[in-house]
Amino acid sequence: MRIVHAPTEISGQMHSLVSGLRSAGHQANGYNWFLTYLNYNGSLVNTDAFELIKMIEPLANYVDVFHFHNSNTMLANSKDIPLLHERGKPMVMHHWGNDVRNTATSLRLNPYPIPPSYYSDELIHDNLSFFSKYMKHAIVQDYELYPHVSDYYEHVHVLPLACEVKNIPYSYPSVSNSRPLIIHAPTNREFKGSAAIEKAIQDVKATRALEYRAIENMRHQEAIAEYQKADIIIDQVLCGTYGALSVEAMAMGKVVVAYVRDDVKAYLPESLPIVIANPDTVADVLKELLADPERRHRIGKAGRLYVENYHAVDKVVPKLLSIYSLMMGGRQ
Repeated sequence: MRIVHAPTEISGQMHSLVSGLRSAGHQANGYNWFLTYLNYNGSLVNTDAFELIKMIEPLANYVDVFHFHNSNTMLANSKDIPLLHERGKPMVMHHWGNDVRNTATSLRLNPYPIPPSYYSDELIHDNLSFFSKYMKHAIVQDYELYPHVSDYYEHVHVLPLACEVKNIPYSYPSVSNSRPLIIHAPTNREFKGSAAIEKAIQDVKATRALEYRAIENMRHQEAIAEYQKADIIIDQVLCGTYGALSVEAMAMGKVVVAYVRDDVKAYLPESLPIVIANPDTVADVLKELLADPERRHRIGKAGRLYVENYHAVDKVVPKLLSIYSLMMGGRQ
């Protein structure tokens, strides 16, 4: 199968999926126009809109499946979508978060307010209406995003975040460490709930020995080196789900703290090892973890196993190929 992913790399996911598809014997490539300080390494073509304009015609003649990301497509104003639809090309839109989180649904489902999307609710509705006119299929990472798109597409598939776990070294929290290192890595402080997290850290410091580091504005590979030193990594405590940082941290054998809503957790494996905390409970959760080094060690081991079983690329890619098969009417 010949597959193109474009045009927005989110947390290394496009690279992981493209690499996994290649390993499974398919011709896959990714084109990314979203460059950030994180500087994810990978086998993608970093490009821009001007280059993609030149490529759309040859790709339309060659590619079997187009996999778009984050409500973006290859041409301005998504002019490529009607063109590809006319050619009968199977297409899927992979939504990642703030490209589809509307205010009303967030307020209805989440007791903790999160900052508004970079798109207005009106534009989110317009985008989803447009894409679902030409695409029957969409992908989301879990059931936190599912309600935001389920009224638009004929088929919404839940595909777990992909992790190249075999390439990630791991070390579990030491039971003899009397001063555990807690790391928080906010790419967006308001969205991650960093103020509540750091207030909790200060409260806990009054009675517990710990070291705390915030990792910000650091290239991905440099950040990974810092995460490897941690005992506990706090991801996000507002959104109601866990993200790519949580998956990477679990793969490293670290204790992960994040807020996972009950309605989202109900669809996840029972073995989910994330220690759930929200802004109201994060201080107490940290005190309990700091007081129990053996529990930290057990959770670290459970996290690595969870990623191997649920998020490993070789577990995720077959699910993605099944989605492509449905898009192509059962053909692969």
